[in-house]
Amino acid sequence: MNSSAPLVYYRTHACSRQWRGFLLALCEEFDSALPDAELARLMARIGERFGRAHTLPAVATLEELQDAANAVWSSAEWGQVAFEELPEQVHIHHAASPLSALLGGRVGWDTGFLEGVYRQWFRAAGMVSVLDVRYLQSDNPDVATYTLSRVF
Repeated sequence: MNSSAPLVYYRTHACSRQWRGFLLALCEEFDSALPDAELARLMARIGERFGRAHTLPAVATLEELQDAANAVWSSAEWGQVAFEELPEQVHIHHAASPLSALLGGRVGWDTGFLEGVYRQWFRAAGMVSVLDVRYLQSDNPDVATYTLSRVF
């Protein structure tokens, strides 16, 4: 078996066939109508709305917040997240997003959406106002990484 076969299978099956054509057409239309930064802001607002609609329970630790987020992602079949606590920041690693699998490296779509979701969830968990969630460029198209850190 080819070692990349499971990844190819995932990319072709992560998004339901009934939505593939619609999402690709929507993506192409939005890409042609909106500059990248505006598209990312729109998707972040949609992500924040999703975060408000899928509230997480009150938790006491970052690990519990990660578990609560993964419960939402699992129920929606939207991949999984790992929070990595570093000095003065938290890295958020989201793997297996169906939008990422469908759209490939188009920054703004799932990256903007996930940025908004995590921003909303961290705010609801009590994130202080000088912190924000931002997408970090990644060489791995299957894992989107964000940072929760001080805004300057």
